[in-house]
Amino acid sequence: MTHTAETFHVVAGVHVAPDTAVVINRTLHIDGIRSRFGDPVWDLSAAIQDRHNAGQSVHWEGFPTPFRHACKLYLFALLNIVDDAPRLDSARSLYPHIKTIWGELVPLRRFTAWLVERGVTSFGQVRAEDLDDYLRHVTEASGVSAESKRSALQAIKRLHVYRDALPPHCQLPPGTLWGGTSARGLAHYESSWGKPNTTPRIHPDVMEPLLSAALAVTHTVAADLLPAARNLLAMRYLAHQIAPDIRRARTRTVSVFETTKAQLECLLAALGRNDASLPGIRTGATTSVDLAGLAVGGWMHHTELKRMKETPVLLAKYGLPIDVDMLRATTFSAIGTHCWRETPVGAGELVELLRHITTACFLVIAYLSGVRTGEALNLRRGCISRDPKLALTLMSGHQLKTGEQRRDRSPATIPWVVTDETAHAVSVLEQITVSDLLFPGFKLFSEDQFRFGTTRTRTPGSINTDITSFIEWFNRELAPPVDHPLIGADSHGSIQVPRLRRTLAWHIVRRPGGTIAGATQYGHLHTQMIQGYAGGADAGFLDDITFEQFLHRAEIIHDDHHRLELGEHVSGSAADEYRARVARASTFAGLTVTTKSQINQALSNPDLQIHHGAVVTCVFRRATAACLGPTDSATEPLWSRCRLGCVNAARTDRDAANLGQHVTALERDLGTLALPEPLRQRIQIRLIEHRKALADHESSRQMTTPQRDEENE
Repeated sequence: MTHTAETFHVVAGVHVAPDTAVVINRTLHIDGIRSRFGDPVWDLSAAIQDRHNAGQSVHWEGFPTPFRHACKLYLFALLNIVDDAPRLDSARSLYPHIKTIWGELVPLRRFTAWLVERGVTSFGQVRAEDLDDYLRHVTEASGVSAESKRSALQAIKRLHVYRDALPPHCQLPPGTLWGGTSARGLAHYESSWGKPNTTPRIHPDVMEPLLSAALAVTHTVAADLLPAARNLLAMRYLAHQIAPDIRRARTRTVSVFETTKAQLECLLAALGRNDASLPGIRTGATTSVDLAGLAVGGWMHHTELKRMKETPVLLAKYGLPIDVDMLRATTFSAIGTHCWRETPVGAGELVELLRHITTACFLVIAYLSGVRTGEALNLRRGCISRDPKLALTLMSGHQLKTGEQRRDRSPATIPWVVTDETAHAVSVLEQITVSDLLFPGFKLFSEDQFRFGTTRTRTPGSINTDITSFIEWFNRELAPPVDHPLIGADSHGSIQVPRLRRTLAWHIVRRPGGTIAGATQYGHLHTQMIQGYAGGADAGFLDDITFEQFLHRAEIIHDDHHRLELGEHVSGSAADEYRARVARASTFAGLTVTTKSQINQALSNPDLQIHHGAVVTCVFRRATAACLGPTDSATEPLWSRCRLGCVNAARTDRDAANLGQHVTALERDLGTLALPEPLRQRIQIRLIEHRKALADHESSRQMTTPQRDEENE
C-alpha cells in the first residue's frame, strides 16, 4: 500500500510526486518519450545518446512490492543527481551513465528479493550483519562468474554511497561497507580494462574477399539499384503518411479486403495531389501497372490487390500516368568483365537487396575507418566533410569510451580521417535510409522504421546476422557470375563486427603495401589515421595497432633467432649488433604481456629495434641513422631515404638473395634498347654498388667460417 507522504519525498532537490518527470537533469536526445514517476514502466531511451543501446525500459512490477517505491526513489536519484554526485572509488565518470544504471537494476532487484525472503521489507531495516550475509551469499555462489559477482556487489556499494541523498527509509546502515574493499576485489574479478585486445582477427584469406565483395556491392550493385530504391522510398514514405486508421490496426481485427481497398484509395489520391506516377511494367508492346511494385511501395497486400475487382476500377478512376520500371531495375553493370545480373529486379526483391547493400556499407565504413561498432551504428546523415587545406576526408560522429569533456564537444570538431571508399558508402546510405540515422533499427521500410527510425539504430547482434546473410547471398548469387573469389569460412567462427577493427590493425602492421581498394594501401591508411585531426580522434584504435606491432616484432625476432641457430650468415657494419640484439630479444618469445603499458615499454626496448627491409636489415639506432636528419622525430627507419653504407645496416642471407634478384632485374633493364643515357648511367652505378655489397657479403662469410669452426672445437 502506498502512503501519501511517500510520494512527496525530496530527492535531487525535487519534491517527487506521481506526475514528476523521471528524467529532469540529463540531456534528452529524442522527443516524445517522457515517463512519469508514477508510471509502472519507465522508458529511459530518451536519455541515451548511443542509439544502438536505446530502448531500455524499467518494468517495476518485477521488483518486490515492499521495495518498489524505495527503488524508484533511488533510481530517480541516480538519474538526476549529476552535480557532485556520490561516487565509488573506482568511478571514472562524474556520475553514472544510463547504461551503467541499467546494468545494476537486475542485481538490485535480486538483492531486494533476497531481503524479502529474510523478512526485511525496507532498506532502513537492513543491518550490517545482513550485508555481510549477502556478501557471502554472492561470493560463495557456485556456477556464477566473477564478473557477475562483481556486478552484484557493485550495485549494493552504489546504493550505499547514495544513502545520504535518499530518505531515511531508503538508507542502508552507515559506516564503511565490507571493509572498504572494492567489488572487484571482493569478487576476485580480474578486469580486462587496460589489457591488450584478445578479439580474434579475421583471417586474411577471408577478410580480403569479404572487403572486395563489400566494395563491389557498394559501388556497382548499389549504383544499379539506387534509382529504383529512391522511388520506392519516396512512395513508401507517402504510403505511411496517408495510411487510414484501418491500415494501422492489427491485421487480426480488420478485413484484408477493406484494409487494402482503403489504403489504395488513399494512396491514389495522394499520388494525384503530388503529381506522381504509378509504377509500370512493359510486356512486349503492352504497358500496365506494376501491381507487385505498387503493393510494396504502397504498403498493401499484393495478393489481395491483384484479386480485388475494385483495383482496376480505382486505377481507371484516378487516371494517373504510368512510369515504366519506376520500381524495377533492368540494366546492370559489370563487376570485372561480367555483368552481375541478367534478369530484372522487382520491388519485392529490391527490398532484400537493399538490406545487403546496407550491410556492405557497414562493412566498408566500420572496417576502413577503424571506428567501434557503436560509433559506426550511431552515424548520421551529413557526417562526411572534406578539408581542402589538409586534403582529408573526415567523418564525424558520437565517440564512445571517451571523457565527458571530449564527448560534449561538437561532432564537427572530433572527426575521424577516412578513405574515399568510406565516404562513398555513407553517400549510398544517405540515399536509402528513412531517417537521420544511417543504420536505423526495425525492419527495412516498415512502419516502425519510419516512425521510430530516428530513435533507435540497428543492434550489433542484428548486424552480425546480416553479415552472415550477406556472405551467403554473395557466394550464392554474385560471386559465380562475375568470377569473384568466394568468401570462405573463418577458423574462429562467424564474422562478428568487433573483429573488423582488430583485423584492420593487423593488416596495417603486417601488410602496409597491400592494396585495399584502388590505389589505397594499408600503410597509406595508417598515415591518414594518425595525421591531422585523427591523432586524437580515436586513441583506442592506435592501441590496437601498437599491440599488433609488438606481436609482429616478437615473431620476427623469434624467426631471426631460429635462422641464426640454423647458420644464417649476417654481414655489414651492424652484423655483430644484430646477433647480440637477437640473442637478448629472443627472451620475448616466452614473455606474458598483460597490459598496454607493458607493450609500449617493450616496443621502446632497443633489442626489438630490428627492421627488415627489401634488401637490407636496419639495426636501428637513432643517433647513427643515415636516413634521419637532425630535426626528424621518427622512431623507426625511413626506408625511402635508406643508405646502404649506413652504420645501422646489416645484411642477412635473405637480404642477399633479394639483392641478387634485384641485380638480375637491373641487368635486364640495362639490356633494354633505346634506354636514355642518364638512366643507363644511374643503373650502372647502382649495379656496381649492389655487386660490391654481394661480394662483401660472401667474403665476410669466408672470414667468419673458420672462427666458428674453432668455436665448435
